[in-house]
Amino acid sequence: KNFFKKHKLFLLLLTILILSLIGGLISSIIVKSYFLDASYNFSSLNNIDFSQGKFKDQGIIISNAKNVIVQQDVKIEETIKSVSQSLVGIYKKQKISQVNNFSLNNFYKINDADGQGFIITSDGWIITTLSLEKVYTDYIVIAQDKKIYQIDKAISDISSGFTFIHVAVKDFPVRKFIESQDINEGNFTICINWSGLSWISSILGFTKKNELVESSDSFANKLILNSDVPQDFKGAVVFNMAGDVLGLINLKGEIEPIYHLESAVNSLFKHKSIKRPSLGVNYINLSSLIYGADNQNKNWQKGAIIARDQKGVAVKKNSSAEKAGLREGDIIISVGNIILNEFNNLADIIQNYAAGDKITIEIIRSGVAEKIEVILGEQ
Repeated sequence: KNFFKKHKLFLLLLTILILSLIGGLISSIIVKSYFLDASYNFSSLNNIDFSQGKFKDQGIIISNAKNVIVQQDVKIEETIKSVSQSLVGIYKKQKISQVNNFSLNNFYKINDADGQGFIITSDGWIITTLSLEKVYTDYIVIAQDKKIYQIDKAISDISSGFTFIHVAVKDFPVRKFIESQDINEGNFTICINWSGLSWISSILGFTKKNELVESSDSFANKLILNSDVPQDFKGAVVFNMAGDVLGLINLKGEIEPIYHLESAVNSLFKHKSIKRPSLGVNYINLSSLIYGADNQNKNWQKGAIIARDQKGVAVKKNSSAEKAGLREGDIIISVGNIILNEFNNLADIIQNYAAGDKITIEIIRSGVAEKIEVILGEQ
């Protein structure tokens, strides 16, 4: 008692000091966790966010070095399980005998598919690399639940090289298509095939054509990943980690961005056939050039200038462009209020429309801006 009486002031100060330290520690944790983490993507509690907010729901957050592999594997497994429901196998029809005894002739072997397909509409439209337009009645489609479907229609898409086939169904699962502006370099990708194999990669960018002059009626770019497409994945589908569709791999191993196929899908809905739009011009993308004069002319910094190709054609005869009065040397600045630049290519924009659509094109001709209405033709 005498000790506490003699040192009462000292003990009081010591208690205050200890409580202050505890309070400061708690305040520091709260500030870092709720303010610094949220504002700067900095984590004080063993969480390191490498996404910097760029990948949204695809970002990878490392909570603890021991948990990295477990968490990533779980995410990949969830994505594979989800997207695999949108794949089908395509098999050559077998003559099935109605006998009670077991016979392999009465079965389709899962790994013996002639090809695979990807479901694009809930009412039975499927896209595949197989050329089935003239022989589709010789094949059947098998879904992930092992149900067998008869193909009742097949239409080839000349622009992409894929074939659209149809089966009678109303409730197929479908995935979201990713638009061009939502495809970002560095995003992780996952590709799966009908055999159940998966391949993880990431987006490197888009291919660039060697030819300076491009056509408004054909696709400009292909999607490329940071590793070559394995042989087993030709004809497969590429997804992001959220399970949305990025592109389809053709038989050459090239990845066709899924937005290149939207026009064909919309045409199937509207016309029950594929009618690709056509403008009918050849052009040079000015964003791929650097204007060399000292006085920077803004007219030569953006847009697409109509120019002759190797055959000497700038505007195709009897095309929509010719009928609307477009001519060589016109600089197309925008299409339907979409400005042409390094991110918006003329061909990609035109292919987002349908044959018969009326569009407004803004051009610069002899230094004067004007707008021209064009009704797109059919390829």
